[in-house]
Amino acid sequence: MRYTIKSIAILILGLFLLLIPRDASAAVPTKRILVLFPYESNMPGFLNLDNGFRSVLSASKDYQFELYLECMDLTRFPDERYYEKLMDLYHEKYSNPKMDLIVANLRPSLDFLERYGPESLRQVPVILSEQDPRLLGAPLEVPVAAVVTDVLDVEGTLALAMRLHPDVRNVFVVTGASQFDRSLEGMARERFRNFESRVEFHYLSGLPMEELIQRASQLPEHSLLFYMSVFKDGNGKAFKSPDVLALIAEEANAPIYSVAESYIGSGIVGGHVLSHTAHGARVAGVALRILRGEKPGHVESSDGSGIQYVFDARWLKRWGISKEKLPPGSIVRYREFSLWETYRWQILGIAAILFIQAFLISALIVSLRKQRLADRALREAELKYRTVADFTHDWEYWSAPDGRLLYNSPSCERITGYSSRHFMEDPSLFGRILDPEDHAIWEEHVRANPLEHPFRTIQLRIRTPDGSVRWIEHVCRLVTDERGEFLGIRASNRDITDRKNAELEAQQHREALAHVTRTVTIGELATSLAHEINQPLTAILCNAGAAQRFLSANPPDLDEVRKILSDIIQDDKRASEVIQGIRNLVKKEPSRRETVRLNEAVQETLALVRTASPLEETSLVTELDSRQPAVLGDRIQLQQVLLNLVLNAAAAMKDTPQKSRQLVITTVVQDSHSVMVSVRDSGTGIDKDFMDRLFEPFCTKKVDGLGMGLSISRSIIKAHGGTIGARNNPEGGATFYFILPMDI
Repeated sequence: MRYTIKSIAILILGLFLLLIPRDASAAVPTKRILVLFPYESNMPGFLNLDNGFRSVLSASKDYQFELYLECMDLTRFPDERYYEKLMDLYHEKYSNPKMDLIVANLRPSLDFLERYGPESLRQVPVILSEQDPRLLGAPLEVPVAAVVTDVLDVEGTLALAMRLHPDVRNVFVVTGASQFDRSLEGMARERFRNFESRVEFHYLSGLPMEELIQRASQLPEHSLLFYMSVFKDGNGKAFKSPDVLALIAEEANAPIYSVAESYIGSGIVGGHVLSHTAHGARVAGVALRILRGEKPGHVESSDGSGIQYVFDARWLKRWGISKEKLPPGSIVRYREFSLWETYRWQILGIAAILFIQAFLISALIVSLRKQRLADRALREAELKYRTVADFTHDWEYWSAPDGRLLYNSPSCERITGYSSRHFMEDPSLFGRILDPEDHAIWEEHVRANPLEHPFRTIQLRIRTPDGSVRWIEHVCRLVTDERGEFLGIRASNRDITDRKNAELEAQQHREALAHVTRTVTIGELATSLAHEINQPLTAILCNAGAAQRFLSANPPDLDEVRKILSDIIQDDKRASEVIQGIRNLVKKEPSRRETVRLNEAVQETLALVRTASPLEETSLVTELDSRQPAVLGDRIQLQQVLLNLVLNAAAAMKDTPQKSRQLVITTVVQDSHSVMVSVRDSGTGIDKDFMDRLFEPFCTKKVDGLGMGLSISRSIIKAHGGTIGARNNPEGGATFYFILPMDI
């Protein structure tokens, strides 16, 4: 039993240990990287590069890294025996364990590795890191995994210096005597050729340190110094380049510019400088790609993201350069401590918060006071407006965006027979009490977008509970708040039953009067119409007698009889058409709307009056638009207007010599929406004093006239949505015209 319990405990412990997550680092492979640097380890530029390199590698989750850093100090110890001893040391250190990657910083590191490197390092992939592709020099004799370069923007920095010192005449370029110094000098001479027409260049190259400092302190006016590097002076003495820059800056009588961020703080004003930290990060990125098995491009050039405008505030002040003249986005370091400069935004933020708090407290006090006043005013206004709305004669309501009724006035019961409660409980009741013939009008009205049509008016019929029909005029308006938010529809319904009945009665009276007028007009044309009918009747009689004679012949001439019968049929149709035209004009029917082709209406009207006595010896001319204009209206009423205008024109020409009597009827499409019909005569014209009263009832100069023709004509045209008018012609006579909307 005891052994069983012990076994179970061991099993549980084992399972527990299996469930404990193992250290993630145990599953991640380790990579060893050897970093070579040809100079001293405490060079600021290399320290920044190393920081950028390590920060990227430490963020990688794919590997653990063991970094081995070797600063070879080749400048201070340029001895062949030193080189050999150094490589013997590296062979001992790095034969085991084997390196996975070598990073050679600057071309001298690669040259040293190529010449003296032990066999244990020759099979390891190498990345060459260089500040500028123009410093690579001669083609590489050993294969490398990748070359990572950045840019030393000497042209951009010099252009910047010349903008900040527009009166500069001389540029003194400072370089040392080491191989690297000479490489930078060669690059500077090449890149500054484009500026030689603007300034004069002087190269302070490979000078002893004392002479270099002395020359820098005695520069002519309107000069500046461009510092490249000094790792060795003319006497062969090795230096740290930033230290030499600091010595020169103390004595120089001109501002100094350069292209490396590591020189900021050592004496330069600034420049468009290379960030060694960013360059180191790029090298680390390429290293990770190679370790993963990728093959990057042989030369990884910079995209310029590691270059930025950086300046030293102390030297800006020393040379009187305003910060406003610096390029946008410039970084200024070593500013003098100023409470305002250092904590400006914090101070402004605290002040803003205090001000806002004070303002909010004051605003809250004022708001509360205004709110109390507003609440009281609102209650008074609500009482006043509800009193007005509740006792208004019209039926008022307000519907929400979802159709609910927010308010409905008691007047609805007087108009509809239903109480306000019925509508509040059932908003759809309004649609149900509508006359079935008006449902389409209401549906179209409801579907219209209220935002596009904020104010609308329609007329509808409703049926009350007792079955009677009442007319209402519905007017509604869009309701919005001060922000334009849709709050619903405000509507007013007015009972217009009496007005509609009066309008209907007036319409019936107008139609009756128009019928009387047509009848009178036909009476005036009775003689001419009798003549128009008598002609085909006489022809029928003569043709019938002739037919009898042809039938009495032996044998009967049947061909002639057939011709005579055909003529009789045509004459009969002609008489029938005249009679039908008269019947159409004189019969009394409700007004109806149909498509009326105006050219046909003109021809039919002229067919009735062409032989009338008022038009004897009158030249009738028609100028009808070939586009066959059509309108929507009552054909009989429009023919009545034409007939009235034609007879008036004929009466106006009774004193005109017969040869000069001409009546012209014209139809013309004015635009895409309207057509004009005109009747032009050559009579005496319209008296100016009579012009304004032409279309008034009982206004006439005819001895036997009623003065209703033109008044009725105006009513007919107005009912058709048109206008009627008259004018005197320049050459004599007058023109009466009316304009109607086209049936499109």
